Amino acid sequence: MSAALRYHRATNVAAGETDEVPLDLATRPAPFRDYGDAERLPLETSIAGPLLQDGAGIVRSTPGRDYGGGTIHWRAYSSAGALFPVEAAIAAPDGLYAFDVLGRALVRTADGDARSALARAAGVPELADSEAILALVGIHARTGWKYAERGYRHVWWDAGTMLANLLALAAADGLRPRLFTAFVDQKVNALLGADGTFEYTLALLGLGSHAAHGLDFDVSHAMVSDGHPHYPLAEAAHAAGAHVDAEAVLRWRAEPDGDEPGLSHQELVSAIVSRRSARKYARAPLPRDRLAELLAWSEAPIPVDAPCVVRQLVTVAAVDGLEPGVYDAQLNLLAPREEDELREAAAFAAMEQDFPGAAAANVFQLADLDAVVSSLGDRGYRWAELEAGIRAGRLQVGAFMRGFGAAASTFYDGEVSRLVDTHEAPMLMVAIGPL
Repeated sequence: MSAALRYHRATNVAAGETDEVPLDLATRPAPFRDYGDAERLPLETSIAGPLLQDGAGIVRSTPGRDYGGGTIHWRAYSSAGALFPVEAAIAAPDGLYAFDVLGRALVRTADGDARSALARAAGVPELADSEAILALVGIHARTGWKYAERGYRHVWWDAGTMLANLLALAAADGLRPRLFTAFVDQKVNALLGADGTFEYTLALLGLGSHAAHGLDFDVSHAMVSDGHPHYPLAEAAHAAGAHVDAEAVLRWRAEPDGDEPGLSHQELVSAIVSRRSARKYARAPLPRDRLAELLAWSEAPIPVDAPCVVRQLVTVAAVDGLEPGVYDAQLNLLAPREEDELREAAAFAAMEQDFPGAAAANVFQLADLDAVVSSLGDRGYRWAELEAGIRAGRLQVGAFMRGFGAAASTFYDGEVSRLVDTHEAPMLMVAIGPL
């Protein structure tokens, strides 16, 4: 069995079990990188700075709500437990920058043309023509503190919901974003200062066009790898999916299905700021046409170097003009169900949480992981989780754009498959309903 499939099956949660481990506040990893007294630079230093603030920055803070009673910071994207296991770096023609989330600023970590250097390291020459490259780096220890091995899934979900915002905002600003999931892992990790085991590059996002090259690049920042716990199954799955050279990158790559849909920047920012994990819904139906619009955006092409491997099914409890049942993403009825039974099953499948049962509809991201790994190898598992996160992120922001509420949820794996009657593996689920 592949390492990715072995990991996934070992981290499935059966009905009545839990995905959480006992929490020890003394060992909790910090949810934000500490840049000490390093010089803070304006976000506008790079075109990617304001984009990160709007799509991944802090949108509100609440004292006394964090673990241990501290201030909890809510960010622009969905993150289970507000653990924030994804850091962002910007490769620009004049340097490498880190996004200081708390400081709402950029920190220069290296000088020179980091953009061209990152393109060479990645084995993706056209990235050098970007005006800036956003690199997302995952830190399993942050989610592992609460979710242990299963926290590796959360790393990808977080990256996906963040990318849903970033892709949409970049397209709205005319930056023609391109997402790259194929790159030479060891070289890219080294350039970004990640060790590849405890911290590792998740994806690269090219923004804009700027062909002129800058100064030579000099890596001047330290690797970060001390003090993290090991998660052997996740580490093996991640290592098995690594690309070792440019030839492997080239073999992986597929042409994007299309461009990121163009939406209103102002409407996106307004929805992103108002978005929250909505867990109380009015007992009223959703308008069918508005739900269809939302699903169409979630289903729209992602400008990425990988094929679509995720499909979505919808359980409808209360939508105007639709009888309760299981539907495909185009709202074609697959199986009628009784409303109360459907609500009860959705709540139970979501680890016995009430809000999916109160929602008017639940959208499930699913993938045939055996087929994915057979065609794309172990790296395909990374992409399946990331794609699910992007589509779930679109659903959440899109719901708030239309005046609805939404929230993602973890789940009992087998119960979701039973609910929608499929052999495919559930990747994520999103509840949607009137507020």
